[in-house]
Amino acid sequence: MKRVALTCTILVVIANLASGQTTEEKISQAIKALPESMRAGASVVEYDAMGYRTVLREGTNSLVCEPDDPTVEGFRVTCYHQNRIARLNFERQLAASGKSAAEVFQTRSAKVDAGELPLPVAGQMGYFLGGANEASAAPTRSVRLPYATAASTGLPTGTDESEGVWLMQAGTNRAHIMIVGTPSGTPPMDSSTETDKVATAVLAAPAALRAGATVVDYDENGDRHILRQGTNTLVCEPDDPNTEGFTAWCYQEGHVSRVNFEKKVAAASNERAEVFRQRVQAVEAGKIPLPVAGQMQYILSGDSLGNATRRGQVARLPYATSASTGLPEERSHDGIWLMQAGTNRAHIMIMRP
Repeated sequence: MKRVALTCTILVVIANLASGQTTEEKISQAIKALPESMRAGASVVEYDAMGYRTVLREGTNSLVCEPDDPTVEGFRVTCYHQNRIARLNFERQLAASGKSAAEVFQTRSAKVDAGELPLPVAGQMGYFLGGANEASAAPTRSVRLPYATAASTGLPTGTDESEGVWLMQAGTNRAHIMIVGTPSGTPPMDSSTETDKVATAVLAAPAALRAGATVVDYDENGDRHILRQGTNTLVCEPDDPNTEGFTAWCYQEGHVSRVNFEKKVAAASNERAEVFRQRVQAVEAGKIPLPVAGQMQYILSGDSLGNATRRGQVARLPYATSASTGLPEERSHDGIWLMQAGTNRAHIMIMRP
C-alpha cells in the first residue's frame, strides 16, 4: 500500500512539472466551473496519457472536477457528479488506446445499455468552463436525463443558443439538457398580439414549440377550457387579467392533472400556500401523478406584456437533493439551483438576468 501511495505521489509531481502548475493551482483552476457554494467540497482529479486517474484532492460533496489539459488547444475545465466516474474511467482508457471520439461514445453507450456501466441518474449535473483561453472562458451546464425526448420533457431538440436551453441526444442514455448563453428577453410581437390570448400565451414557450402548443384557460370555478388544441406536449396559459402584472406560462402536459387540482382548490378561496400544501399531499397519496424528471415549465412575466421577459424556466426533479444532482440548494451566481429539495415538488430553477 505504501508503495502504491508513493508511486501516485511521484506521478503527481511529474505531471505538475510537465504542466508548470502546482497541485494547488490545478485545484483552484478546476473548481472555477462550479457555483461558489459547491467549490470547497468538490474532489479534484486528473487523467494521464494512459487514461488513468489521480486524485489531487478528496472532496466532501458529490462533485468531481478536472483542471485544464495543457496538451489540448484552448481552455476547458469540467466538473461532474461522481456517478459519472466509472463511465469516464472507461472512456479515458479507451481513448488512450487510440479509439476515435465517435468510437468511444458508441462503445460506452452500448456498455451502459447492456448494464455493464452505470446509467446516469436523472438530474445529475455537468459544469463546464471553456474558451480560447481562461480569460475568455464561458460557462455551459448540462442536466442528465437518460432516454428523455422532446415529448417527455417539452424541450426543443434543435441547438438554439438564443433560447439557452434545449435537449441533446434525445432518446439515448446520453440525453441531457444543455443550458448555455442567455435566452432572448422580450419575445417579438406585433400590435395584434396584445389582444390575442393564444398568441400571448405561447410567447412563454421556446420559439420552435409555439405553433404546436395547446392553449387553455381556467374560469373562476377552476374549470379548464381549451382555446386551441395543439400537436406537441406543451400546454400554455394566457395571463389572468384579474391578477396584478402579467404572467403567461407553459408546461409539459404531464402537469395538467396537478394544475387542474390546484385551480379547483384555489377556486374555493384557498391561499397559495394552502393550494401547494394540498397538492403535495395529493401527490404523496397517489391521487394525482408524480412529476416525471425533466418535465419543463416556462414563465413569461413582467409588470405588463410590453416589458415581460422569459426569465424563468423550471425542470421537474421529484425528490432530488443536492447530493443526488450536484446542484446548490440556494440561488447561485449563475442562476441555476435546486428548489424544494427532497420533496415531490423538487425542481431545477433556471433564471437569467
